[in-house]
Amino acid sequence: MSSPITSQATTRTRLANTGAWQPGDPVGHRRLAEVFTEQSPLQLVSGELFAPVTVAYEAWGALNADASNAILVLPPLTMGTDAASHPDDPTSSPGWWEYLIGPGRALDTDRFFVVCPNTFGSCQGTTGPASLDPSGRPWGSRFPRIDVIDQVTVEAALADALGIRRWVSVIGMSIGGARALEWAVSRPDRMGSVVLIASTAATRLQQWGLLTLQIELIREHPGFHGGDYYELPEGNGPRASIAMARAFGHLGYATERYFQDRFAETAWDADPEQARTEFEGYLFAQGQKVAERFDANSYAVLCDAARTHNVGRGRSGISAALKRVTCPAHVVGFDTDTAMPLEAQRELVTTIPKAELTVVETTNGHYSVFYEQQRLDPVLRRAARDAESGE
Repeated sequence: MSSPITSQATTRTRLANTGAWQPGDPVGHRRLAEVFTEQSPLQLVSGELFAPVTVAYEAWGALNADASNAILVLPPLTMGTDAASHPDDPTSSPGWWEYLIGPGRALDTDRFFVVCPNTFGSCQGTTGPASLDPSGRPWGSRFPRIDVIDQVTVEAALADALGIRRWVSVIGMSIGGARALEWAVSRPDRMGSVVLIASTAATRLQQWGLLTLQIELIREHPGFHGGDYYELPEGNGPRASIAMARAFGHLGYATERYFQDRFAETAWDADPEQARTEFEGYLFAQGQKVAERFDANSYAVLCDAARTHNVGRGRSGISAALKRVTCPAHVVGFDTDTAMPLEAQRELVTTIPKAELTVVETTNGHYSVFYEQQRLDPVLRRAARDAESGE
């Protein structure tokens, strides 16, 4: 494994039809680490060897001398490394977990070194389909099918590159929670606690269906061209398919109350046609926001990887696998979440040896991961205390 790197690739022709971050774009607060090379490639679950692999990540706070104060935050499907702003940079924008990361906050950056990596297969600096192969061509359709286990292997390699043997806590939400659970099962000695927010032991049927239909919306789009669209004229690719897939996913992750709160409930009685028109515009605008910053191949690859999640695979079943978790597990479920239903979190707590469940009552469904940060605060603080006390 190599050490973290900050150098950028040489200037090249920009790829078209993608919202992926590309070398030459503003780096922001990203740091880059090459964790697998052609000389030392990543072995995928499939048996295929793959290289090179670079991980983009952001970090807050300072790593102490013995690298014992680090916390790993694993984001949901399309979220990037920008979990929080950077206090030393007045131009940095608030992150998607702004309330929880920073000086004096639950993930106190005066005490902890907080790391948030971009997921393997994504497109915001970590190697994915829009990255270049060793010959300088975008991987495109040749990017391999990957597994949640492969993504965790890459995250573990990042920890090695940073000199972090053991995390204070590994925190994941949604599909990031699947990776956090894989960490806890496969590498229990490398964390003091695990936090699983709106997570499951295996991808359930409704979630599998949501993921599968989003993949099909992308791959069946006429601009997808089998995944090789980066050199087509701008506008001839599948950007619109990302917007459609994300709009569809948005319906599955939110609740009726969530939508009503954003479109004054009385409007449905006063002018239902206008309310529906506004809602349709809102729905596609949400999808377009993701399309502008994401890549169609990466979206499909990450959805497909999420479908592979089953912590019991190859481990004599889910129950046997969950019993391998030796650290305290803090599990959070949202009562209105249909994508990752509360019964799935109860299953985790019933089987993991040292687990506690926090149920959050909310109208926000699966999006409570972002909208209920104040109620997640005490859970994260307890997880850090448990890890430090060795309980």
